[in-house]
Amino acid sequence: MKKIKVLHLVGGPLTAGAFKGSLLLHKSLKNLGIVSKILNDRPPSDIKYLSTKDTESLVFLNQNIYKKILNRLFVILEKTFNFFFLKTPRSTFSLGLLGFDVTKLKEYSDADIIHIHWLGKGFIKLSSIKKIEKPVVWTMRDMWTFTGGSHYTYDFKEFEKGYISKIIKNYKKRIYSKKIQFIAISNWLKKKAAESDVLKNSNLRLIHNNIDLENLKFLDKEKARSTLNISTTKKIILYGAQNTQSKRKGWNVFFETLCSLDKSKYLILIFGNFWSKQSLDQLGIEYKSFGFIDDKNILNCVYSSSDMFVFPSIQEAFGKTWAEAMACGLPIVCFDNTSASDYVSHKVNGFVVDNISSNDLKKGIEWVSKKIDEKEDFKNLSKNQVMKFDPNRIAEQYIKLYSEIL
Repeated sequence: MKKIKVLHLVGGPLTAGAFKGSLLLHKSLKNLGIVSKILNDRPPSDIKYLSTKDTESLVFLNQNIYKKILNRLFVILEKTFNFFFLKTPRSTFSLGLLGFDVTKLKEYSDADIIHIHWLGKGFIKLSSIKKIEKPVVWTMRDMWTFTGGSHYTYDFKEFEKGYISKIIKNYKKRIYSKKIQFIAISNWLKKKAAESDVLKNSNLRLIHNNIDLENLKFLDKEKARSTLNISTTKKIILYGAQNTQSKRKGWNVFFETLCSLDKSKYLILIFGNFWSKQSLDQLGIEYKSFGFIDDKNILNCVYSSSDMFVFPSIQEAFGKTWAEAMACGLPIVCFDNTSASDYVSHKVNGFVVDNISSNDLKKGIEWVSKKIDEKEDFKNLSKNQVMKFDPNRIAEQYIKLYSEIL
């Protein structure tokens, strides 16, 4: 039987969540007999973050000097638009109007299915999507597919209400065809897509995001703490995100919560881009910041050394951090009506906070802390939930989908 050939379109950094998720899928698909390739627009210098085996079926658009110059020009033009029309954080906004025509690329000709993950800035232009004459699967990894350019509407509330946003959304509706199968990576994202003007009449399907379960395991807590040089009798609260102090990630609410917690009882561990330590220094709570963690063993130790994971995000398509924390047996404290709240059973494997408030978040942290004092073991309760995010299971669901649409 002829093997299915899939081309994944994944713009953006190789360290971003979209690329990591698509790479996990790509590797699992290959293990299950699919001919899979990833097309990316980053310069080859980013390859240092990957193993040699991971790069075997990766194609980098910017290895061609002409395409590299064009890509740079597209990015500059988009940044100019962002500068004049948007307030910060501009990094979570993409037009998608400028870029390359995917149907003109050799990799397009070779593929049976085009699988879009993230078009990025200056990578693949939206107008070329309409020209695709092959089945298209589009895994939505944020809200961009159905907004006026925002990856998350929380960051650009006023812009999304405006005239330019309306024009872009109408343009997207004209570009998208009925043959595109849109995939949401969480129930929350599927609901938001179904409510949107752009995708309310489109084919929507849920296939969960995947996480690297192979490198996330239960480790002995004391050994993990010893590895990280942590010695404490305090409860350890873990918080992590790519941009930890983003309002959308709930940093403001979390910080207010830390202000009211008994600082003698808690140690805070933080990983990700944490750019202002002064606020925590002034607060007087003990903390340790790890920055970005590239070492999988260290990341496993950080999760395993903690007592709970606080996920205060307000808008998040999935948010792998809470799922990774679950894989290491941690109870999760999160807000209701978010991507995490579908998988956290209230007062079973964590605490789901009804209202987005620091006082209610504090109650969740204190409830988990009390249960730990009572020797409550959350390990298996959390681990059982994350098996649905196993990369091989996810890949099997995509193979079934590929077969259906072919």
